[in-house]
Amino acid sequence: MRLPIRLLSGFLAGLAIFAAAPVHALDPARPVDTFTVTGWTMQDGLPHNLVHDILQDHEGFLWVSTWEGAARFNGRSFTRFDARSPAGPGIVGVRGMRVEADGSILFASTRAGVRRLHDGRWSALGDGDAQRLKVTTVLRDRDGSLWIGSEDSLYRLAGDGHLQAIGRELGLPGNFIHALLQVRDGEVLAGTSRGLFRVRADGFDPIGGRLGMPGQTLRTLAAMHDGSLVAGGDGGAWHIDADLGRARRIYTERVEAMIEDRHDVLWLSTTAHGLVRLQGERIDTLDARHGLAGRGSPALFEDREGLLWVGTTNGLFRIADGAAHGITVADGLADDYVRSLLEDADGAIWIGHALGVDRWQDGHVERIDLGALGLPPSSVLSLARADDGGVWLGTYDQGVLHVGARGDAAGRAQIDRRQGLPANHVRAVLQTRDGTLWIGTSEGLSAWKDGNLRSLGRADGLPSDYIRVLHEADDGTLWIGTSAGILAIRSDGRRESWSGDAGFPQAGVFDFLDDADGTLWIATDRGLLRLRDGRFTRYDHATGLPGDNLFRILDDGHGTLWMSSNLGLFGVARGDFAALDDGRIKQLRVEVVDQSDGMPSSQANGGSSPAGARLRNGELWFPTSGGIAVLDPLRAARAPRGAVPVAFQQVVVDGRMLPHDAPMVLPATTRRIAIDFAGTSQRATRDVRYRYRMQGFDPRWFEAGGDAGAVFTNLPAGTFRFEVQAMLEPVDWSQAGTIRPASIEIVIETPFWRQTWFLGLLAIVLLCLLGGLHRWRLARLRRREIRLAGLVEQRTHELSEKNIVLEQIRRQHEQALRQLSHQATHDVMTGLPNRRAGEHHLRERLDDAHRGNASFWVGLLDIDHFKRINDEHGHDAGDAVICMVGAVLREGLQPDGFVARHGGEEFMLSASDHGAETTRARVERLRTRIAATPVNGFGDAPLHCTVSIGVACWGEREDARSLLSLADRRLYRAKQGGRDRVVTRDDED
Repeated sequence: MRLPIRLLSGFLAGLAIFAAAPVHALDPARPVDTFTVTGWTMQDGLPHNLVHDILQDHEGFLWVSTWEGAARFNGRSFTRFDARSPAGPGIVGVRGMRVEADGSILFASTRAGVRRLHDGRWSALGDGDAQRLKVTTVLRDRDGSLWIGSEDSLYRLAGDGHLQAIGRELGLPGNFIHALLQVRDGEVLAGTSRGLFRVRADGFDPIGGRLGMPGQTLRTLAAMHDGSLVAGGDGGAWHIDADLGRARRIYTERVEAMIEDRHDVLWLSTTAHGLVRLQGERIDTLDARHGLAGRGSPALFEDREGLLWVGTTNGLFRIADGAAHGITVADGLADDYVRSLLEDADGAIWIGHALGVDRWQDGHVERIDLGALGLPPSSVLSLARADDGGVWLGTYDQGVLHVGARGDAAGRAQIDRRQGLPANHVRAVLQTRDGTLWIGTSEGLSAWKDGNLRSLGRADGLPSDYIRVLHEADDGTLWIGTSAGILAIRSDGRRESWSGDAGFPQAGVFDFLDDADGTLWIATDRGLLRLRDGRFTRYDHATGLPGDNLFRILDDGHGTLWMSSNLGLFGVARGDFAALDDGRIKQLRVEVVDQSDGMPSSQANGGSSPAGARLRNGELWFPTSGGIAVLDPLRAARAPRGAVPVAFQQVVVDGRMLPHDAPMVLPATTRRIAIDFAGTSQRATRDVRYRYRMQGFDPRWFEAGGDAGAVFTNLPAGTFRFEVQAMLEPVDWSQAGTIRPASIEIVIETPFWRQTWFLGLLAIVLLCLLGGLHRWRLARLRRREIRLAGLVEQRTHELSEKNIVLEQIRRQHEQALRQLSHQATHDVMTGLPNRRAGEHHLRERLDDAHRGNASFWVGLLDIDHFKRINDEHGHDAGDAVICMVGAVLREGLQPDGFVARHGGEEFMLSASDHGAETTRARVERLRTRIAATPVNGFGDAPLHCTVSIGVACWGEREDARSLLSLADRRLYRAKQGGRDRVVTRDDED
């Protein structure tokens, strides 16, 4: 079957990208314990933690088979095809997989035979008998026949669908088939529960027994680059010559899977000893100590980028040779929480941590027992070379300690509060060229020389007493970084301070790096600062840095500055700063190295000094909360860059998933198209960035960052091409013009009412209708003209007489309608809108609020003791009081308010909401004005009344009934609280 043109071109484009990229296989010379192990389990989306097989399809997606089904992996998430997945056929017990030449995938299931997935469609291979096989592995031979290994025998499925039970017919001794391999001469080898056999036309050759291999379970077979074979199983692993004439044992423990990588290195997945690398007689092991959990399974695979994928009983694992690796407690450190690092004159690295200090040299760690040296133990926060060859230690609570060059007691000393140190908490220590020991504490700066101690504080120009870093520049300037700024002490004693002025942001300072040209780089909690010619330039998240909190700056000697942070390490080429300043680039191109690249933790520790070191061998060491991160700058420079092939995962149209392997023709009623895609680089998925466009709709590229999806709604009729490109960080889309995008052609059909045939037919029908209507109207007009001519004269006199009467009737009618309308919506006594009009007004207010217009409040007002007024002064007095209240409310709520008589002595109020305090003040003015307004004529003294008011604001409730109910409840609380008051909140007394 031929591949569709679009799929074939996309596949070839992907291969071209991979072919053009450098090969990044696992470095055979690199120690295995420096590789990065990353794992995924059921919690990450795997159908089951026991992984049986791994492969990569033509588009670059990784596929994983498990007991509970299969899953496609794009480097970040799994798409499951299992019993519960709507996208799959309900396959479970998937033991093996195979990619066919046409891009389809075969799944070997112990529950459903062999299933095939092609262009998103599933099918079963063979008849009912074949579908009932408990399949463990499959092999497509050179003649096109499919060999099927099962739990009970070996079968061959011909192209015509005929299933032949080869194992039973020829008497295969081992029933359970674990592995199949076709060798150079075309013959098929089978690894079974009884050992290794060669399939011949007349029977099975027990080749394993003849070669001296035991008749134990043989689980895996692999071809080597030179034509030889390797076989592994319960009895270990054997190397078999290309002519199948000799075998020698190369490993003695049980082996589940084997693979030869592109460097011709042999890898073994073992049951009890993790992943084993064989190079001649050398054996290296990756196991649980390095993060590879569980017992080995038959799943072992090298992908196109040279990454190694391992399946175990505990999930899926990726083995990568990232730019970094870690040194932790497992390597001999006393504690993983490392604070400071220093390389001394002998090349030893001093490591300050939460439990004290270690000394690392030639790969060996020595714990320095401060107590045994007669010094008080403490966490070591800072380190500095001493001019006698020893090392100064700044501690958490014991001041400054001194030890000999090899961690001995020679010259041991302690400087603390007893000698006048402002505090024993020391985060920075430095011995300058003149022999002065500078000590930065949490309460100020001190200088120790010749047994004398002097201290500096705010009065001496320090922006803050909390000292974080000390640095002596080549010109002799002492740079002091504090939690709130910088102090510089020049070689001639002059002092200059910066703290939130002269272009310096209000920032805490963690590190300094000076260049030969006088430029000073400053790591702060507000980003990276550059001081040049007296002017500060700031680089932070707005210019491309992933984070602003920077702890250490190191020059790798190859043109890149590396900065540590809580998000990993950031690398920026020096030339990028100038390019950004000149406007040649819009943002810094930042290389990020973090835990996924081999760091023991992405959280680098700062606030101590020095928080990193460049060693003589070129490595950069940074302290982290999980150990030491060791960065190889040259390996980082060789990391993959540029274009990443893109594959489409799914296209969902109006809630339905549709195939996308050919131009998609969609009906005119299509409303929503969701397209999911993924960059198929498995090496650095978190660094993949995307941009896309819909040609024919919007030719501009949309930069989507790391979002691997696009949604389009209500596309017009027409032909469109969706295109997407991907690049690895750091991204420079100006260089993307040569990248061939992945694309899908989408055709939205034209509605029938806009098609030419329909428009033509409609025009003809309309012309006929208009012609007929015109003729009918002419005939009707002629008849009416004759009839009307006789009536005109008769009616003219009658109409002239009736016109006067009709005009009078019309005026009376209009006046009556106005009166009726007013009476229907207004209260007769007060002239105010009535309850019906009030509710109508409230609904209009709610509609405006829902549309995002001005908010409002609504209140219910009740005249206090109104019955007493009626009883003591008569109902006329009560009516007068109601009219007075209505008049005060009408006037007091102008210009944006509204008042209606809600019934009896109760009124509904409403006005725009300008804030809780403004609303309450406005309602309080109404209450006090009513209380102050007299009603005369009902006794010797004027009548006065008070009112109680409950207020509810839009936002507390969102419908009319709830708002009025809330206002009524607050009115009741006003009554209960003594009347003559306003309640606007539920928590008021």
